[in-house]
Amino acid sequence: MSVNEDEETTTQDDLEAEEPVSEDPNNTETEEDVATTIALLQSERDSYLSDLQRIQADFDNFRRQAQKRQTDLTKQAASGIVEKILPVLDACEAAVQQGATDVEPIKTSLLETLQASGLEIIGVEGEEFNPDHHEAVSHEPSEETEISIVHEVMRSGYTWNGRTIRPAMVRVKG
Repeated sequence: MSVNEDEETTTQDDLEAEEPVSEDPNNTETEEDVATTIALLQSERDSYLSDLQRIQADFDNFRRQAQKRQTDLTKQAASGIVEKILPVLDACEAAVQQGATDVEPIKTSLLETLQASGLEIIGVEGEEFNPDHHEAVSHEPSEETEISIVHEVMRSGYTWNGRTIRPAMVRVKG
């Protein structure tokens, strides 16, 4: 073999590699198939993405609802404890009204602690009667005013974080 023959062989191989691919109908179908496959894969990807986003939103909603339920249960449990302490406050109030001055610091300390946590006293003389916060024991008609006003508080009422846990027992005038 001569050097020229090797060059010719190499040249023919190079020429075969450089020849343009003919437009074959089979190649066009393959390109269409690839385009169709890509479109299907993109559609499937978009479907999975929307499913993922929906599931993530559902989980976020579930987490918020569970947290709200937990907060509500905690508030409800605290409300139950406060309701059980109310008779102690009533006893302290009655003792103070009877002149027992030794009980006053205990009553004050207990009230301050509970008020810092959300307890509010309702039923003040002179305020307008509200059936949501007051329990009328008696009603005296009055010509002085048309609206019903708390004339006397017989037992204090309480709200816990805005919810009435015990209405005030009052006498109403008006």
